[in-house]
Amino acid sequence: MDPNLIYAKTPTGDEAVRQSTRVVQRNLRMVLVQVDGKMSAGELAEKIGNPRLVETALRELENGGFIAPAIDAVSVWEESKRAAREQEREQLVAPPTSEFSSFGPKVPSVLADVDKPQSAASNFSSFGKPILPARTIEHTKIDRQEAPSSEPSESAPVGSGDSVRLRRLLAPSLVIGVAAFFAGVFLFPYERFKPDLETSAAILLNAPVSIGEVGISVFPAPQLKLKDIRIGNPVDSTIDELRVGSLLAMLGGAPRRISRIEGSGVNFAANRLVAMPMFGGEAATNSRMLIGEIRIDGLQVGIGNDQAMRDLRGEVRFRDDGTLAKARFETADRGLLVSVLPGKNEIGLEIEGRAWKPVGSPVAFSALQAKGRLMENRLLIENIDTVALGGILRGSWRLDWENELTMAGTGELLRLDSAKVAAAFAPVAKIEGELSGELRLRARGGDWKMLWTDAEMTLNSEIVRGVFSGADLGEAVRRGSGAEVRAGSTKFDRLRSTLNISPNQISVRNIKLDAGMMTGTGQLVAYRYGEVEGTVAVTLSTSVSSVTAPVRVYGTLPDLTATSRK
Repeated sequence: MDPNLIYAKTPTGDEAVRQSTRVVQRNLRMVLVQVDGKMSAGELAEKIGNPRLVETALRELENGGFIAPAIDAVSVWEESKRAAREQEREQLVAPPTSEFSSFGPKVPSVLADVDKPQSAASNFSSFGKPILPARTIEHTKIDRQEAPSSEPSESAPVGSGDSVRLRRLLAPSLVIGVAAFFAGVFLFPYERFKPDLETSAAILLNAPVSIGEVGISVFPAPQLKLKDIRIGNPVDSTIDELRVGSLLAMLGGAPRRISRIEGSGVNFAANRLVAMPMFGGEAATNSRMLIGEIRIDGLQVGIGNDQAMRDLRGEVRFRDDGTLAKARFETADRGLLVSVLPGKNEIGLEIEGRAWKPVGSPVAFSALQAKGRLMENRLLIENIDTVALGGILRGSWRLDWENELTMAGTGELLRLDSAKVAAAFAPVAKIEGELSGELRLRARGGDWKMLWTDAEMTLNSEIVRGVFSGADLGEAVRRGSGAEVRAGSTKFDRLRSTLNISPNQISVRNIKLDAGMMTGTGQLVAYRYGEVEGTVAVTLSTSVSSVTAPVRVYGTLPDLTATSRK
């Protein structure tokens, strides 16, 4: 297109500006409003800032009859005036019937056109203008003066007859335009964007990226749709689908401003997250693409060869300079909320939990506050402060996956419910009371579930105001040597012990029992299926004497047998 070409609105275009329903496409209407018969095509493109959009819009508007080159515009307007005058004449000139005829209504005739030169015929000739009564001619002149001008203007609307004619002329053009638009949308070769998108994504993710398919989705809004995205070499992360919300921006030149990207079915390796520049404090944008925000649904975070976090959703927002402004993720049930802070070679984490249960863990956290650091092959959670198992747990936890999954942790227990602890880690054991102590945790496994299943813990514990169900130690001593006491329970004021918990057994060592007039020391072992074997030296004291006897405890929980020996 010649950039020096000047366009002006036609009567059709002038009416379309006043009636917003005539041109509904935003880009066409934007260009139509700017056409004033003075600015050239080049000046118009410079003003709007998108030469390709302006050139396409001018061609479509010219083809639709909304605009014409300024040289031809005058003749278009004159033709419109002539057509309007002819239509007005048809509406106002009465049929050549007698005023006194009884056939048809009495319609006064008027002069053919006041704007045209008067005919040379006599006013009294039957071949010139029709002879009208004076009152009829006067009435007609008044009507003509009050009738709106047929010439288009900025303030006067186009006559109804002209509107009907324009609608009839434009109806096919609109149908063709709509069909051409949808054909262009669906048949446009979006695959040509693939190299540019792969390059921009590679810069964003700091890894090779391949896109399987590029297309569009129309509903609920036009979006560019990318499918089967693979990241890394070898591939360690995948995305099922990305939807780019700024379709028109993709059609323009670089840099393309993308307001929003939505992703679903996102599976990322933890190490890939650490390697991403945006989480390292660097700008995530480049000269080709500027991103406003990214929204993710169905995020899986892989650690090693397993998925440690599943079904996360969240958003990542960027500042104008491309650096990370905000990144937050949460589980589908909103049980865990993680805020991401960029750092050098690591990602800072602020963790908040509400009724959250980790995958594979027997423990659910009623409330959780913690800070963490995600590094290559390592996750460190510090300053853990959580409400779980009826009490408070404070400590730290570390996870490594360079070779295989390993974890270790330490914690302080305050007033936990012993019954809930037993139900989580040793369901066959029945014990009640407030549990406090120091915990050490370690585990090694091939996958995430096995890591927790094979976990080993050491707990230096103290239980106050409790009950141990399964054996009555005091009754076994009172009955004397050789007597067997089945089932029962032992109440105590305080019970101290060291528990070693493994997948196959619970070893209870250094038992120190204080139940007022009864005390005891010893050790027990509880196996995986509830078998118990051990000995406790029990002392019964009265005001005058005391008796001490070893009590053997054995059997299968929940009902054990206690027998004393001299």
